[in-house]
Amino acid sequence: MNPAVSLFLRSALLLSGAGLPLFGQVPSEVPDPAPLPLTHNTAPPYTVVEAGVAKMQAGYMDFYSDWIKRPLIWGEDFMPTDNWDNIQGNTWFLAPWAKWVKGKEGRRLILSAPMLVGNWKREGPKTGPDAGKPVSHEIGATGAYNVYYKTLAERLVANGLGDTIIRLGWEFNGGWYVWRVDKNPDAFIQYWRQIVTTMRAVPGAEKLKFCWNPTIGLYESKAYEAWPGDEYVDILGLDIYDQTWYPEIYPLPEKATPEEIEKRRRLSWDGNLNFDGKRRDGIPFWTKFAQEHGNKPIAVCEWGLVAGKHGGGDNVYFIEQMYKFITDPKNNVYFHCYFDVNAPDGGHLLAPWKGVQSVFPNAVAKYQELFGAKEPYVEKKDETANR
Repeated sequence: MNPAVSLFLRSALLLSGAGLPLFGQVPSEVPDPAPLPLTHNTAPPYTVVEAGVAKMQAGYMDFYSDWIKRPLIWGEDFMPTDNWDNIQGNTWFLAPWAKWVKGKEGRRLILSAPMLVGNWKREGPKTGPDAGKPVSHEIGATGAYNVYYKTLAERLVANGLGDTIIRLGWEFNGGWYVWRVDKNPDAFIQYWRQIVTTMRAVPGAEKLKFCWNPTIGLYESKAYEAWPGDEYVDILGLDIYDQTWYPEIYPLPEKATPEEIEKRRRLSWDGNLNFDGKRRDGIPFWTKFAQEHGNKPIAVCEWGLVAGKHGGGDNVYFIEQMYKFITDPKNNVYFHCYFDVNAPDGGHLLAPWKGVQSVFPNAVAKYQELFGAKEPYVEKKDETANR
């Protein structure tokens, strides 16, 4: 780590904890608002569960509902990134989700839609339309790809998914996706506007919502430079993981004491994810940003513990702080989705799907305590039907 960065982090942490009144003034105490109850998905913040088509069809959504005692949940899925055919929303992908959404009133789909396709080098798709042609935001900004998103909107409407939340070009401020912003945020902005304008113009697509979704915890990512404009974004999304490459935090030392481990886990939240520094864009920055840009609702599109080298493992404090953030009415959180999978870059699994047990037993208990229903759901019956 750059020594200047290390010093900046330490200094900021010390300053953030000062909170002392100046010149003998005694600050007035303003009580925090009561946390929002996590309902049975009848009001924000809504509970969302991620699953691919095959996993959803195998019964995962019902399993997860039972696990957290919430019979009504929303679903989140990712479209393939290999070619433009799949961006248009093929039957194998949309039809099963349409069937699931229609299966119970109140369900909704969050759809993660790529902005570019093909490999990381942007050499373009190997199959389908425009095979072998390089891709870029600059090309997209001309409207060259609009036809694919027009078709997607038409197919969403035709399948009864016209109220889908489109998580367009998620994690664009990271360096790992083909649609990463790189050094030309203006091209990204113009291309985003092309897609949103095109999809909104489709008859029946008036209820589609568009979620602009950076990931947080990246030093000087400057995601805000790629803001498309208030009128082109409905929801501000965030991906939040207990993961960092700051050596003061993770990896946890092999012979660390329980006290040292807890200290570092708390620092991951207090000094990184929830840190409001001038050169960072953590949670406080984005809550303020959302308020300043039309009071946009916030969505936590992905969040989770991380079992890998740069994660905090069985971090109960992270679960507690995420609950406080999600349920604090000041933050205006619309939905949240714990990313309950074992990903290649680090496991996040909590729920014991198909007998696979979590490596976070303490966090599992805390998650079920805080995010699970406190009382059984009782479906209201129409008593007038028997009169």
